[in-house]
Amino acid sequence: MIGVIADDVTGATDVAAALSREGLRTLLTLSAETPVTGDADAIVTGLKTRSIPVADAVATSLAALRTLQDAGATRFYFKYCSTFDSTDEGNIGPVTEALAQALGVSTVVTTPAAPIHGRTVNDGNLYVFNVPLHETHMAHHPVTPMRDSNLVTLLTPQVQGTVATLPLSAVHGGAAVARASITAAESAGVAQVIADAVDATDLDAIAEAIDTAVLTAGSAGLIGAIARRQLASGRTISAPPAGRTAIIAGSCSRRTLEQIAAFQASGGYSHHVVAEPGQTASDLAEAALTWWDEQPAEKSALIYSSSSAEERNDELPAAGELYEQVAGIVAHGLARRGVQRMLVAGGETSGAVIRELGTTVAVVGEEAAVGAPWIHDVTHGVHLVLKSGNFGDIDMFNSVAGSASHD
Repeated sequence: MIGVIADDVTGATDVAAALSREGLRTLLTLSAETPVTGDADAIVTGLKTRSIPVADAVATSLAALRTLQDAGATRFYFKYCSTFDSTDEGNIGPVTEALAQALGVSTVVTTPAAPIHGRTVNDGNLYVFNVPLHETHMAHHPVTPMRDSNLVTLLTPQVQGTVATLPLSAVHGGAAVARASITAAESAGVAQVIADAVDATDLDAIAEAIDTAVLTAGSAGLIGAIARRQLASGRTISAPPAGRTAIIAGSCSRRTLEQIAAFQASGGYSHHVVAEPGQTASDLAEAALTWWDEQPAEKSALIYSSSSAEERNDELPAAGELYEQVAGIVAHGLARRGVQRMLVAGGETSGAVIRELGTTVAVVGEEAAVGAPWIHDVTHGVHLVLKSGNFGDIDMFNSVAGSASHD
């Protein structure tokens, strides 16, 4: 069984979708230490470790590893963001090293390449739809600004071991050539090998080359290729019930802002959460829920704190955490009102929502967009889409909400 440790919950749903897409029975857990039982080919654990202190990220990831081992996993994958969201301190490098040490692995192959999402790696450089990472909106990310596109440069300051690349020429040489290159790197004492990949065929070659690896790391791209090589026992894809959808958006990514604008332009009801100095999360959430109660009962609606860089209030340095708390309280209030369908945009926002709802284990269902599946929290009777800020087409909010969002 494959055990996946994801550094945020939207990343967890992305990788769960990739596994399920290949026919693997996949369970999603959202707690490092909650025991998981059930008939599954893969278990994905979604954490909130992307931007917390390094020591905490390492400890939580190791706890998740032990839980997955107890559940019967024998092969492991550390899933991080396909835009390599990280700082010079971590957390991608330190977590990978800690997992490798715990599993007795000397060399880990890693790549953020996910061609299905427009992420490719060539000459060790990461591209987003053919644009170098540092030239994209990620250069202005409020928590992990990405101002370099070279993955060796980004990863080296984070780790104790050495970093090398698996060049595209070796990948194009096929699995045997790629395997020989990885073996040579291992003999040379390289701790992490960053693999080039520009399409799905490249990922398939890498997956074949590391067919017996105990630990691999990367985005949802490589794990999808690994899943294609597994014997799938099949899965039942469930769909959420029809009805009113609550959309909760906290991501400030360009795509989420476009999705908000498209929803509003189509006549969708929306409430913008904007904090003023002195306001608490409870105050803001109560106002949002009061607004929700005033909307037509059959209409889907959007509650969002997302804003562009130019609109952000510098007088509220902790606004991000405040808005996350608001999102969690709002989701809890909506669930108490009987709302069964929620689309949540943003990794940190999604983490706050599932913590407040108390979601620990969910069943992966059909995809609302590539990498953004519906998940069913059976215990609480809620169906959720936990969407990375960058995922989905511009009309995703409209398509998920359906005709209920319109007059």
